Amino acid sequence: MVVETVRQIGKFATFGVLSVAVCVGIAGCSPGGDSGGGGNKGTIRFVFSPDPAWNWIEDQGILKEMEDESGYHIQRFETEDEFASFAGGHADIVSTGTYETPVLEKETGVQTVTIGKYNRAQDIVVVKNGSGYKSFGDLPKGCKVGVESFAGSSLVWQALAKDMDNRELAEGSDDLQMALTDFEVSPDLVVKGDLCAGVTAMTTSIPYLMNGSVDVLYDGKTAAQLYEEKYEPGHVGMNSNNFVTLHSWYKDHPDEVAFFLSVWQRALDEWKAHQSEIIDANQEDFGYQNDVEKQFVKDYYANTYDNFLDSVYLTPKWIEQEQGVTDLLRAAGLVPEDQQDSIYVCIDPETGKQTCEIPDVGDN
Repeated sequence: MVVETVRQIGKFATFGVLSVAVCVGIAGCSPGGDSGGGGNKGTIRFVFSPDPAWNWIEDQGILKEMEDESGYHIQRFETEDEFASFAGGHADIVSTGTYETPVLEKETGVQTVTIGKYNRAQDIVVVKNGSGYKSFGDLPKGCKVGVESFAGSSLVWQALAKDMDNRELAEGSDDLQMALTDFEVSPDLVVKGDLCAGVTAMTTSIPYLMNGSVDVLYDGKTAAQLYEEKYEPGHVGMNSNNFVTLHSWYKDHPDEVAFFLSVWQRALDEWKAHQSEIIDANQEDFGYQNDVEKQFVKDYYANTYDNFLDSVYLTPKWIEQEQGVTDLLRAAGLVPEDQQDSIYVCIDPETGKQTCEIPDVGDN
């Protein structure tokens, strides 16, 4: 089994101007396809931050068993700018949010294919308890809102603030000014009054949520829950982690795609079956410091919000509903009006064959 880990956390820290050298004929840039012989068919290079379900299937020997049986190996690594590594030909598959992919395509000029889904967005926006703020619409003009970056999940909050509350959340805005702040620090700065609001997550604000020093805007809802409630009722999406390949690599590696998805479906199945044990085994990923906080995390996932999806596989209906996220970005001016929808594909879990492509671009 080939697994490389470089502990450098930070997803899409900057877009900037990427020096992208996309390999022509990506199969020549990475091992792939059936090389035959010895049960070693090749390596799938995957750039992804630490993940508890992945850790579980690795620690339990599940991943090795699946790799040995298939002949494929997944080489997972981490880097400060995941998409730049991917677009530059250093990885075959990357994880990006639904709201990130069209922006990244615009910035780099690459054409991607989304092959699978994994996590919904889990970000929340916290304000100081007693402030009376319930939505972006209540925040005072000119105040600072903490965000982890000017890209990533901040994009979806910019779009939602614009569409739901007609507020401009942006860098240097006269309305709601984005201020770079780590997720872990945002709640404390909110309590101290340095920020009027802060984007964070349950796992990075546990003590503040437990002691009631912060409230969560929109009745505690995540961005994904707001999207479901306001735009696509019943849709379980607005994802922070989808599995994405370059279109050129995807066309030449159907067996690798099928195997990769089967591994992540197993990871999701294990999460559903062993959620409590996985939380026990991954303190760093879930952010708790003691048994009381750990129980809070378990209760949150069990009763409030579980961002892990049931299936990695896409369906036409899910794709059509998820594409509305790009419409939100267009309406907020975060991608051009003529920005094409990113490509999504349906893969049959039994056969590994493609059953849909939306939008259908044929062999282009």
